Amino acid sequence: MLVGTKPAMKRRQRGGMLALLTAPLILFVVILFLWPVARFLALAVDNSDFSNNLPRTIAALAGWKADSGLPGEPVFAALVEDLADARRAGKEGVLAQLVNQRVVGSRFLVIKTAKDAADGKLTMRPVRDEVLSKQGGWKNIDLWQVIARQQSARTDYYLLASLDLKRGADNSIEAVSADRAIFVDALLRTIWISIVVTVICAVLAVPLAQAIVSAPPAWSKLMFALILFPLWTSLLVRTVIWIIVLQKNGPVNSTLLGLGIVSEPLDLIYTRFSLYLAMVQVLLPMMVLSVVAVMRRVPTTYMRAALSLGAPWLTAWRRVQLPLILPGILSGGAIVFVFALGYYITPTLVGGPTDQMISSYIAFYTNSTLNWGMGAALSLQLLMILVLFALLFWTASVLFRRKAHVA
Repeated sequence: MLVGTKPAMKRRQRGGMLALLTAPLILFVVILFLWPVARFLALAVDNSDFSNNLPRTIAALAGWKADSGLPGEPVFAALVEDLADARRAGKEGVLAQLVNQRVVGSRFLVIKTAKDAADGKLTMRPVRDEVLSKQGGWKNIDLWQVIARQQSARTDYYLLASLDLKRGADNSIEAVSADRAIFVDALLRTIWISIVVTVICAVLAVPLAQAIVSAPPAWSKLMFALILFPLWTSLLVRTVIWIIVLQKNGPVNSTLLGLGIVSEPLDLIYTRFSLYLAMVQVLLPMMVLSVVAVMRRVPTTYMRAALSLGAPWLTAWRRVQLPLILPGILSGGAIVFVFALGYYITPTLVGGPTDQMISSYIAFYTNSTLNWGMGAALSLQLLMILVLFALLFWTASVLFRRKAHVA
């Protein structure tokens, strides 16, 4: 009995020691990565700034309908009190920004009304007439409809807006106007660019990896170093170099003009071509590393055996070598796709106006306009796409392994 329990005790001790050793890493990931990301993504549905700064107004609007005209005296009285409190708390700017996101052009209206309310300039009765006489923008029914919908601390405004949707006058979901529908196109463009870059990297990485593995040790090390060299250079520097090389007075156009191949400089920079070129140059080493790691474990005797049995080289490579290195291609493709999906610097500097990816909009809303709700909603979209494609890559890998096992 004692003999049987000793291995179990040792296993428990090893398990406890392993948990103790991995606990700092788990805490590090949770505290410094998962928790901040979750907090940021939660802003996609957060509406607390709206509901907390206009509590009396929102409560007074309960039961109000747009077809009944402007709200009555109690609502305007509540609005003045709420805006005065927001002004004293220094929250009128945040509130004005939230209102302006939903009704463009209302930011100054909210700030000016809050200032007048805090300064006691809206104390005459009836308050409704006083507010409308000084700030006629409150005659806008759409503005009151927006405020009336902010009863909850959660909102779907940002999530709908990130899909080019909005709430209509009857609170139904409808598409935004064509001139404001930009996010779906940017999302599809991001996915397409990421897929194309991944495919190009896979096509280029396989022969490069084959050359590295098949070359003599000295040449193999040299080629491997050349492949890794871009990773040792700053991403910003590499991107700026492409701008210099591809501009109209750059080396490429100068060479083409000097050889008489073209009669005038080509538009190579700020195009989809330049974007693909720069992104592939940056991400190709990651694909090569994955393929080389798998290819080095494949015995060279397999290909020689297939060739000795009379198979053409291409057939032997397709039916023998390719299935064996496919896991490396899938893992490398997953890495390249994930990096390409969230690229920001390269598309911003090298791509044209119609080549900007969704990460550019996320950076714009989080850094420039401080519209963190919209930035979080777009980030949530990107995360969902990432999870979806990760599942696709994982499913393809599992199916391939099962097929290889059966074979």
